[in-house]
Amino acid sequence: MRQSGAVRGARTAIVAALLSAVALWLASPAVGVGLLAWVALVPVAYVVLRRPGGRGARIAAPLAYSVYLELVLIGALPFGIADGQWGESPVPIMVGDSPILPVALLVVPLFGLLLYALRFGQAWGLERLPGTAGTIAAVVVPALAWTTLDIVRAKLDPGGLFGPLFASQADSPAAGLAVFGGPWLITFAIVAVSYALALPLARGWVSAARRPATLVRSAGLIVVIAAGLAALHVAAPDRDGGGAVTVAAVQPGYDTAEQDRPQLRHWERGTYDLAGLDLIRDLSGPSATAAARGAELIVWPEATFFVDPRRHPAVMRELREITETTGAALVVPFFVRGPDTSASFVLLPDGESAPAQPKQRPMWFLGEHAPEGGARVADAGAAKVASLLGVDTQDAGTARAAAGAGATVITSSTHDWRQLVGAHQAFAALAARSSGLPLVRADWRYGSAIYDRDGTLVADAGGDQRRTVLVAEVSLGAATPYVELGDAVAWVAVAATIAAWLAGLRSGVVLAGPSPRRRRPPREGAAR
Repeated sequence: MRQSGAVRGARTAIVAALLSAVALWLASPAVGVGLLAWVALVPVAYVVLRRPGGRGARIAAPLAYSVYLELVLIGALPFGIADGQWGESPVPIMVGDSPILPVALLVVPLFGLLLYALRFGQAWGLERLPGTAGTIAAVVVPALAWTTLDIVRAKLDPGGLFGPLFASQADSPAAGLAVFGGPWLITFAIVAVSYALALPLARGWVSAARRPATLVRSAGLIVVIAAGLAALHVAAPDRDGGGAVTVAAVQPGYDTAEQDRPQLRHWERGTYDLAGLDLIRDLSGPSATAAARGAELIVWPEATFFVDPRRHPAVMRELREITETTGAALVVPFFVRGPDTSASFVLLPDGESAPAQPKQRPMWFLGEHAPEGGARVADAGAAKVASLLGVDTQDAGTARAAAGAGATVITSSTHDWRQLVGAHQAFAALAARSSGLPLVRADWRYGSAIYDRDGTLVADAGGDQRRTVLVAEVSLGAATPYVELGDAVAWVAVAATIAAWLAGLRSGVVLAGPSPRRRRPPREGAAR
């Protein structure tokens, strides 16, 4: 009978994990039903809270997260995405010009096993604390663990980040939480709400008459969480940096790997400077259009040049002609091989160039390298510009550092494929909201966009491949509480998670789980 009960518990956990995984996927930017995130983890939380430390509780969260990642990644990493792209991977991760097979068949399962070993998603025995303390621990400890997972992945993942819970709320009112503690506070709130909703279901909804204290504590916790979220939303400051600037994103509508295009006559080693001249002539038209519509700052996409323009007088002469003619500052991204380095600089209307800003998050697995150096700000007259590249915006701390260095506008030059648009637009919106700075995102083919300082989307090229110019006026930003506090909330969450895990380890719960319940011996004279 005991074995059949364990089997039923495992089956229930698997079903709950699959339900939560599908709900998380639907809430992610890949699908966009963001509201669903707030209840997505209720099935998993129910299993975890129903029998803490049991086999089902141990399986539920790691399995849900692993299946969720698989659902997101399968659609995001199609075969052929790296065909003809720059970079030569130093590690064999590409199969069919995509990392999907090694990631889906090896990386994600191994990651899931690690989460299983850590008993991820549980309160690690702290739910045994008496009274209200145990109730709070049952909700807060798993929320801290999920938050720590998002923090670690956002800060260490070298490629396109997939699956952080906070990305689901990029265009919802909940994004306002990022003003105080960065996007990590959003993840904490999402998980805490799901566990708080599951708590009365798991511990006493049916037997309310026998366990009124459990219901009262659960209901009180839900009320406190809801009131706290509402208070933070209402209190979110809207700090005006003073003034506005008109910005533009140029989206060429093609890829530099499409070498049969007339714009790319010289796209081979030894002639990249000539290719640069071709691209300048092609992009000068859209740039002039942007300037005619009032743009004071124009942003080109990542790796517009495969040479450092500052070392090629002919290329710089053509670039200066654009800025002098239009009267607008120009963000010029470039990529140089050997070692592969991606950077950008701001060319001012008077022809002077600001120091180059290297990519903050190089993709080492594609052979990219970044020299030392933090956020650099260029004074472009109308705005103080921090230029980011590629996946720099996936960690809001990068935008926070730019704001702390005095930037009033952030630019993000990218080179994405279609399946990345939703996730990376979410990161861009949250970077703007967290830092309080408007953000201009310019891509070669997809998803170029302009966000105001509160993360509101004010111009969007959409997810289809097209040639276009986006122009919009945005308000200059000013530092938010997150900029002033830094990642204090993040590191407190990490430290608290480690402390909770160590407490469980010391009590033996993390490694062995709670001891099985012993049946009470029958009373003397009772029927056997």
